[in-house]
Amino acid sequence: MGGSIRGIGSVEKVNEVQAKTARRSTLITVPNLVSALRLPIAAAFYAIDALSWRGVLLFLGALTDFLDGKLARHFGVETRTGAMIDPLFDKLFVTVALAAFLSGPYLGWQEFIVLLSRDIYVGTVFVGGTALGINVPTQARAGGKLVTFLQLVTLFVLLLAPERTGLFVVAVGVASAIAIVDYTAVGVLGLRGRSRAV
Repeated sequence: MGGSIRGIGSVEKVNEVQAKTARRSTLITVPNLVSALRLPIAAAFYAIDALSWRGVLLFLGALTDFLDGKLARHFGVETRTGAMIDPLFDKLFVTVALAAFLSGPYLGWQEFIVLLSRDIYVGTVFVGGTALGINVPTQARAGGKLVTFLQLVTLFVLLLAPERTGLFVVAVGVASAIAIVDYTAVGVLGLRGRSRAV
């Protein structure tokens, strides 16, 4: 009897170790490491004031955003963890990079908030939903991808033609409003589907 109990305990320990290893392996993948590169790139972008270097860093940040998804599909390692990490690092990169321009004449706090309105909304909903035990969808949507693309374009505009920033702030604001409506509709439909299933 004692032997069988010890045997069950050892099996549980093995299963626990395997589960931890599996979680670690889904976290440490090549695409996730590429996504994580956006953090030091963003920090360098904020710290360096040279136009040419900022251009290089911005290009590298955009390149990592393009590559991580491609690599995930190529290696067949598309995971829920990766689906959460990629947009999180996108948002952190864009936020830090935009913050670097707040000291200049072309980007004030109002424009900054408009440019990040989609991210502020998504972050608030995700944190609130998680606190309430609601599984908030994290899949990328076409509207969200458009906002991220326009945010990156706006960063290049701030670098190369800052006097035209206002036009792109409006474009990001409109795209963000559309994305927010889309995210909200998907979330509401998902909640209704779950309530019917229960």
